Amino acid sequence: MQAAAVPGQAPDGSLLLADGRVVTPGGVLDPGWILVTGDLIAAVGPGDGREQVAPGLPVLDLDGRWVLPGFVDLHVHGGGGTSFTEGTVDDARAAAAFHRAHGSTSLLASLVTAPLAELEARAALLAGLADEGVIAGLHLEGPFLSAARCGAQDPRYMLAPDVAVFERLHAAARGHLRVITLAPELPGAAGVIRAAARAGVTVAVGHTDATAEATSAAVDAGATHATHLFNGMRPWHHREPGAAGALLDRNEVTCEIVADGVHLHDMTLRLAARAAGPGRLVLVTDAMAAAGMRDGRYRLGSRQVDVAGGVARLVGETGAPGAIAGSTATMAAVVRHAVAAGVPVPEVAAAASTTPARVLGLGERTGALRPGLAADLVVCDEEFGLDRVMRHGQWLPQATVSPARGPNR
Repeated sequence: MQAAAVPGQAPDGSLLLADGRVVTPGGVLDPGWILVTGDLIAAVGPGDGREQVAPGLPVLDLDGRWVLPGFVDLHVHGGGGTSFTEGTVDDARAAAAFHRAHGSTSLLASLVTAPLAELEARAALLAGLADEGVIAGLHLEGPFLSAARCGAQDPRYMLAPDVAVFERLHAAARGHLRVITLAPELPGAAGVIRAAARAGVTVAVGHTDATAEATSAAVDAGATHATHLFNGMRPWHHREPGAAGALLDRNEVTCEIVADGVHLHDMTLRLAARAAGPGRLVLVTDAMAAAGMRDGRYRLGSRQVDVAGGVARLVGETGAPGAIAGSTATMAAVVRHAVAAGVPVPEVAAAASTTPARVLGLGERTGALRPGLAADLVVCDEEFGLDRVMRHGQWLPQATVSPARGPNR
């Protein structure tokens, strides 16, 4: 299916998107339509849409294409060859632009464990982009993590949870710190959890060797999110379900997964989706700089990463592949994979957009196709290949991908 030709918009910015398969909070409208006026969704309804609006309004005929709410990625380190974890502010801006072009109309810039002074400097730099609206805020994946489950994180710079350190990082982010990932079994973690919750920061459990009991205690203290469920956690056991079991068991916890076909088996993906349900499952990319790029050597914070066949792994001490080091996926690719794995389309849309928007406190601004919310949307073909992206009522330049990589990766 060729990309739809886009007409101009009316003087007031109005445009009718007609004859699509529109994924709304109430289900799929097939056919359905969306009226965009300025930067907002003005109306959504069933049918073709042409009879419901004023004559002469510019119309984009979607010809049965899917329309989903713009994706909200809570966990992304970089993409398009640049990163949030190192480099200049323009590098960070380019990484955000890359992911926006692939459907992530809202995203958090995620940092990995690094020396404290470096984390403070990166947080301050990225806070400027949050001030501009380029990113929705920051996610600190570290430094209060378990060395036993460090994955691609650098254990040299991990710290014991400390409220004073948290407050330094929170201050550096100037009110834009949205999520912090920590290991709740570490001494001092409960104090940081309570301090973060008081500050309005979502506390996520991740890179942890915690038991189910310790994880449940962390939820009691205020943790409400799971960072890449199953990955970087004590393996599930039927007599000790560990962090993953405890997090799935608690209805107040949202559970993010990396549905890229690498981090999780598709059966695990489906089981997690059923256990969490559409109101608790969150899809993320956990992407690093190599997203959308050729195979080769990249960096994730202080670590060297080799990408082969689109899979990112640490460079081991002997040169052999090490731990998985983030992903090379985009949200468009993650959504397509989740649908292909058998997760129903409305649940995928909720997990990619509505639920993460709610986690960020943005549910009344974006994350769903309903009147009054931002005109943030993604148009896909019948196989969920990316067609085009609208953010705040404006079509974004169409995404390009390295010829050595698959589409929308």
